[in-house]
Amino acid sequence: MSSIEANETARAAMDLDDGYVREIEYTHGYCGDLAPSIIDLACLSRGVAPPLGRRPLRYLELAFGQGVSVNIHAAASGGEFWGIDYNPAHAANARDLANASGSGARLSGESLESFAARADVPQFDAIALHGTWSWVAQRNRDLVVDIVRRSLAPGGAFFVSYNCLAGWATQLPLRHLLVQHAALAATPGQRLEDKIDAALRFARALADAGAKYFDDHAEVSRWLDDMCSRSRSYLAHEYFNRDWHPMPSADVAGALAAANLTFAASATVAENTAGAGLSEEGRAVLAGIRHPVMRETAGDYLVNRLFRRDIFLRGPSMLAPAARDERLGNLPFVLLQHPDHVPATMTVAGTETALPPEVRRPFVEVLALDGYAPKTLRQVGSHPDCRAIGFERLVEMALLLTSAGAAHPAQPQTQIETAAPRCRALNTRILERACLGGNASFLASPVTGAGLFVARQEMLFLRSIALGHLVEDEWARHASGFMPASDPAVLQSNARAFARIRLPVLKALRVA
Repeated sequence: MSSIEANETARAAMDLDDGYVREIEYTHGYCGDLAPSIIDLACLSRGVAPPLGRRPLRYLELAFGQGVSVNIHAAASGGEFWGIDYNPAHAANARDLANASGSGARLSGESLESFAARADVPQFDAIALHGTWSWVAQRNRDLVVDIVRRSLAPGGAFFVSYNCLAGWATQLPLRHLLVQHAALAATPGQRLEDKIDAALRFARALADAGAKYFDDHAEVSRWLDDMCSRSRSYLAHEYFNRDWHPMPSADVAGALAAANLTFAASATVAENTAGAGLSEEGRAVLAGIRHPVMRETAGDYLVNRLFRRDIFLRGPSMLAPAARDERLGNLPFVLLQHPDHVPATMTVAGTETALPPEVRRPFVEVLALDGYAPKTLRQVGSHPDCRAIGFERLVEMALLLTSAGAAHPAQPQTQIETAAPRCRALNTRILERACLGGNASFLASPVTGAGLFVARQEMLFLRSIALGHLVEDEWARHASGFMPASDPAVLQSNARAFARIRLPVLKALRVA
């Protein structure tokens, strides 16, 4: 069999439909970078006028997976939310959540081709495509560009995430090896999970046999070890699709230029701070590059970037520095964790970065005052403990902690009150599911307009509280009924810690 024939056999043999894995459902994950408030913050941090500040908002998420993100944002942010996904099981799950929240989100199970042919599609303020661009064929990427070209309103934002070629260069051959094994060496009728297991074992056997590819690229063995620890549902959709195309950021920018879009910012807001995670030499290199696309390319190489979350705008409006600072200063933030649990370090641009304690500690302690009530950066800066820090350092800390999941922009009070009933209804449905198995790990907060990570055990405590149980030991007994393998004494201890440390934060965020 020729190599061409082998490749064609591999493509035909995988359990796919138009390149999509359908044998295994996707994970019930949540992407906070898709939140309208994060898109606005990301743009503002780069000196671009926030594109989604106007209300009511009209938002489209393409390929929404299980629909967790689009439903949380529809409930917590408000506005008119649309979404599509090719997998009918995913669409059914998403519609169940939408019905529970009463958000009115219009979520359908259809392909990009079908959606592109519809005549009833309005203009959207935001269109999002997370975890899809690198995993579909060129004709589907062309459809995405066409949808954005026709349906994104002037001034609107397009979010796209994708695998970046710079960081994946050495791993590409390993992914090829795994997919080839799954397609060509599997037993007929074998489940995809078993094909994945067999492919991983085969790759490990090659590495243990002293294959020079693994010897010459030590990071590939570490990547293989990480893959072996991941859920097979995640691996199936992440690596075993027919199409898998890491690409340079310049190519993505070039494709979207056809839709009259301009790169504005990274949705990973920490990456919009001045050279965060880079050496002084790296910052100097970037500072000397004038062309924005070349600057992004150089940054990808400096940090060996694996994944990008980019925001493109149709007609960005640049702000003068004073106007940017004015808006940032008036932006309220809320703490998402107890101050003692806020991390002292975080990974920025692939580098473990220490958060300066002389800024981090007073910043989070001030945010925790008054029962974790939201506070603008001006208010934080005017507190005696923060006056000596300086405004730019406060802004940088706010961006870093937002990326770390420890802080978040807060919505205006009117939006909070409007969103609260929808969030309460959606969270009730998710907490009910937690009793049955816990495939979702996020709840909706009307305060942030976004999702908040809540571990399953914590969800069971919240469900117990919602049922009227007021004592920590009752929460523990309730949780033990759904976690029979847990030690009752450990559950009791955890329930008391939850009441003291975690519950006050959840109440402030209107999640509990």
